[in-house]
Amino acid sequence: MNAEFIQNLPTAEQAIARLRELGMPRRNNELWSFFPVAKIPTPEFMGTDFAAAPTTSPAENAPAIQETDFAALLPIANNARPMVREIVNGAAEMAMLKCNNDFGHTVLDIGKGAKVSLEILDNKVSHDIAAERFDINVGENADVEIFFANPACDLPLRFRHFNIHEAAGSTVRFSSICKDTAIGRVSVECHLKGEGANFDYRSLHVLDGEASQHSRLTIYHEAPRTVSTQLARNLLSGSARVSYDGSVIVGYDCTGVNSSQLVNTILMSEDASVSVKPVLKIYHDDVECTHGNTVGELDAEQMFYLVSRGIPKKAAQEMLMRSFAQETFLPLPDSPVKKRLMAELGVR
Repeated sequence: MNAEFIQNLPTAEQAIARLRELGMPRRNNELWSFFPVAKIPTPEFMGTDFAAAPTTSPAENAPAIQETDFAALLPIANNARPMVREIVNGAAEMAMLKCNNDFGHTVLDIGKGAKVSLEILDNKVSHDIAAERFDINVGENADVEIFFANPACDLPLRFRHFNIHEAAGSTVRFSSICKDTAIGRVSVECHLKGEGANFDYRSLHVLDGEASQHSRLTIYHEAPRTVSTQLARNLLSGSARVSYDGSVIVGYDCTGVNSSQLVNTILMSEDASVSVKPVLKIYHDDVECTHGNTVGELDAEQMFYLVSRGIPKKAAQEMLMRSFAQETFLPLPDSPVKKRLMAELGVR
């Protein structure tokens, strides 16, 4: 078990103290610029009685808590009992993770050369707010797949936060399909700490009605020749809203870094909307970093081609939407995860 990684995780007392400093999320906080913060209920630990109660002072020489994301601290502050698991060096493992309470905290220490597939399942117990946190330490040359593609969920408000640390030569592929109908936010903080570490992020939102889903990514390139890929695609109907807030930070002395970020959105109605904010902070000259964003409707020429050959308009739309969605995950290596994602999109 990586003792340093575990020791650096905040305690409940530290999380509470930090949340008191931060206060409730506000629209003028760049982490929450696009999120409907007024929908977040005031948690019990921010109440008058709890705020007046003393907290345990941190131990001498304990690391300072630098967390600034309310959603990352929320499960720990609510005393979520952590599920800590070690996956030993060289192991091959497939696992399903499911939180059975409103607040969940999972800690995974993945050994060198391990090959791991992790599926995140939904907790559908009725509640006003749910928050999950995943702290994942990935050893050298490990290969890890993290994904979720659950059926549409109408829980009022849900947060998921992933804190990922990657050692040299490791690869993490993070994939998701979201069809939820209420409000949600997925935040990912990935630290590429060893040379050659690779982080690949792919998300697809297929939303309708009043759905409001938000993504916040921060990728830290902290070693030479690290690679990160971000591809987010959105199919939005009704009054659905999506935001994508992606930051890439390349540190000093991190030569040969390669990072790309691309967000593609198709709006199927006039009331649907998307907000995208790419941020690049680069402190080295020898890097290749790109970002792009496209917003539009289904391709008119392709629609004309299909309809002119006798395909009904609605069927033609569905074909183009399915193709757009499937392209999100086609570059993934063949695996049970890719098969699962493609099956969710109608490929058998």
